[in-house]
Amino acid sequence: MAEEVGAGGGGEDSLAARELESAKNSPALEEEHRQVTKGKVRTRFPPEPNGYLHIGHAKSMHMNFHLAFEKLGVPEDMRETVFRYDDTNPAAESQEYIDSLREDVEWLGWTPAQTTFTSEYFDQLYDLAVRLIRADKAYVCHQTGEQISKSRSIAKEKAVNPHFEGDPNSPWRDRPVEESLRLFEDMRLGKFKENEATLRMKMDMGSPNFNMYDQVAYRIKFIPHPHAGDKWVVYPTYDFTHCIIDSLEHIDYSICTLEFETRRESYYWVLEALDLYRPKVYEFSRLNITYTVLSKRKLLKLVKAKWVAGWDDPRMPTIKGLRRRGYTADILNAFCKDIGVTRNENIIQYERLQHWARTILNETAKRAMGVQDPILVTISNLEEPVKVESPDFPFAPERGSHSIVLTPKIYIDASDFREDDSKDYFGLAPGKSAILKYAFPVCVNEVLYNDTGHVVELKVTADKDGSSPKPKGAITWVSAVPGNVVSAEFRLYNHLFTVECPGDDTWEAELNPLSLEVKAQGLIDTSVLTVNGQLPSVFTTFQLERVGYFTVDPETTSAKLVLNRVVTLKESSVKKDVSTGADGKGRSRKEEQARQLLDKEARKNLDPKDMFQAETDKYSAFDEDGIPTKDAEGILLSKSLVKKLKKEWEKQKRLFDSNRK
Repeated sequence: MAEEVGAGGGGEDSLAARELESAKNSPALEEEHRQVTKGKVRTRFPPEPNGYLHIGHAKSMHMNFHLAFEKLGVPEDMRETVFRYDDTNPAAESQEYIDSLREDVEWLGWTPAQTTFTSEYFDQLYDLAVRLIRADKAYVCHQTGEQISKSRSIAKEKAVNPHFEGDPNSPWRDRPVEESLRLFEDMRLGKFKENEATLRMKMDMGSPNFNMYDQVAYRIKFIPHPHAGDKWVVYPTYDFTHCIIDSLEHIDYSICTLEFETRRESYYWVLEALDLYRPKVYEFSRLNITYTVLSKRKLLKLVKAKWVAGWDDPRMPTIKGLRRRGYTADILNAFCKDIGVTRNENIIQYERLQHWARTILNETAKRAMGVQDPILVTISNLEEPVKVESPDFPFAPERGSHSIVLTPKIYIDASDFREDDSKDYFGLAPGKSAILKYAFPVCVNEVLYNDTGHVVELKVTADKDGSSPKPKGAITWVSAVPGNVVSAEFRLYNHLFTVECPGDDTWEAELNPLSLEVKAQGLIDTSVLTVNGQLPSVFTTFQLERVGYFTVDPETTSAKLVLNRVVTLKESSVKKDVSTGADGKGRSRKEEQARQLLDKEARKNLDPKDMFQAETDKYSAFDEDGIPTKDAEGILLSKSLVKKLKKEWEKQKRLFDSNRK
């Protein structure tokens, strides 16, 4: 069973996790914290503005703005959540992302007590780094990234085997304090090139926790900052700033996902070294949802490779993509409340999100009738148009209705006619009747075909007086007379992937080529128009009766109504979560073995020369075998990384060659 954390007001123990001695505050720090917060409880939501928020961030927002307080039993007037832009890397951040994050937080209905930027603390952070140097707890280092990686590998080995040969320490770890102070100032003044020097914290190279291996606190980047401007050429790292800003902002609960659990030691090491207030840290499992990927790298690749039309493509799990698809803030928040949080890995079925879409849109989306693949129908015994009333919400007639004109010529959907009848089919067929919804039954007398043998028109007779037996089936329709019908393009969105859990190595091969189907010749009744006869505004949602829920896409123009399918009407039973099984990977051992076998079978057809070629967000040059030689910025890859990639290539080659024998 997963440990669910929901509402309940269980006090501080509700968000308790692994305790460390270094996490304890002195009475003086506790008193300082109380003076600042006035007894209010603070959380924070600190995304980095280097991409678009996705549904996993919606879960995090729900936790930090609402669920954590509910669990702790905090009164509403004593709750505060800080919205912080964790903007320490100007190379990946932009104003576009800053604006997007703000829009998404506001759209989801969350109101932060304050909005801050890590970059607004750059002066304080620099001074605190100097304090660490003066305390001989930080030093300027000239090791390359490859050398640091090698040193850390030695430290890992020595943590297991103390007799392992090699020195994990940087040659500059014990340089004099005054020398590091001078060199750090030179770094700030731009006297070093990028990668020539870093400031590293003197942590614990003998620790079994690799996050304690002298993390980098500052690095050089000659890039203007989108928020702070061009004042700085040295920028602090996440590992140095995250805990400090939590402390400076007097956060009570620093809540993050479980992959950060091993950073507890380093988080509290920094705060203890600087004698700063220590927030409580709580981790929960990140959101995994079927038929979806949430990796920022994979999402970026989907966009760059044009598998989707952009970050707001309705197939994307980004907040903007979900909004464009037609998922409202209420739907996403209800979904997040439903799934809660857990400290065990789990996979949430996509059907649970669809369940909340159907539940909420059923109450809010007015009904309309439309056809996606129109077939012309002529009602031979209907001389004049007839006005019929259609309820806006059939389950609540008191909420109003709208008029629709039934004309002698109408359109029905092609799916509601069959040339070959059967007992379990209740639409129209030659000689068979069905009810035109909100009107009367009609019976097919004649079927007309075009030169290619396709049905183009049905001739029917209406049973206006109800003298014939009432048919079981009822079908939707729209008028065929201009002025009584609106042309529409229906975009039918399906899962982006063909499998529930896309594999790390095979996810691109598992993309669904049928994730979007466009019905360009669709029609919908005029009840969707405004009182002034204008097309409905963007994000207005309707239920297309008997079909599903549709929302107005931003690409709608005065000449073309574009409707995105949010979800079909038919609701499959909501499946249970695939919780952590014996292998600890979020599924049963049998399911995991089956998935791995499928992954392996798919990889057998992947030529090793092609295995890295599509990863243009990571590599820009390759050797004759297809092994990467330069990263996306054109910088030569380290020898160790090339060696690692070559091993992957050789493994794939053996698999590929064995399949060709």
